[in-house]
Amino acid sequence: MEKLLTFKRFHTAGQAAEIITLLKAHQIPVDYEEEMVLDKVYTGQNFDQRHLVKIPADYFSQADKLLKSEMKVSLDDVEPDYYLLSFSTEELKEIIHKKDEWGDYDYVLALQLLEKQGITYSAEQLDTLGNDRIETLSTPQDLPKLWQAVGFLSPLLLLLAFIPFIHYFAFLGIFIGAFVRLTKKTLPDGSRIHAFSEKTREQGKWMLLTGPVLIVICLTILLKVIF
Repeated sequence: MEKLLTFKRFHTAGQAAEIITLLKAHQIPVDYEEEMVLDKVYTGQNFDQRHLVKIPADYFSQADKLLKSEMKVSLDDVEPDYYLLSFSTEELKEIIHKKDEWGDYDYVLALQLLEKQGITYSAEQLDTLGNDRIETLSTPQDLPKLWQAVGFLSPLLLLLAFIPFIHYFAFLGIFIGAFVRLTKKTLPDGSRIHAFSEKTREQGKWMLLTGPVLIVICLTILLKVIF
């Protein structure tokens, strides 16, 4: 069976069920998963939205277009104090350019608000914007120099054993190395790529290799000093 990736997150199971019904009606393979949360502090995750709708990567673009085409928005029904109504033209355009950061309702509403101002987008223009956005998101990250230093030098903290609990931080480099080596992200079209650049992943490899060696060296020095 083709691997399923998280396509949408929702606050409630009912919201997820509506989307699942729609996707199934259009023969898109879909599954539901409720995320089990043990720790809410985790980079890049929104654990308020624990109800996941998962589909194969190849169907991401089709499903996204389907949801937006099915989203019915009437300007007459929008609450007068809805926050998008106070957005400037440039802010509304940014929603169109970065649709992956916004819900389907806000995206469709932004299109209508711009259309009311005489600004319209053809299907081809929207496809081009989507492709440009994917290209931007495909650019891998580099690890900031501060975290590079932490990654390589953290084992040396073992030499400061007189500071309470400092030894826990000596293993940061190993965790950072594993994180940059293994972390991937899912793009709006469903493709999976490494989140960090080849250069950074190479640095992560050396953190994993040198970290344990430095820890052993520092522990050896520490034991000789103590005993």
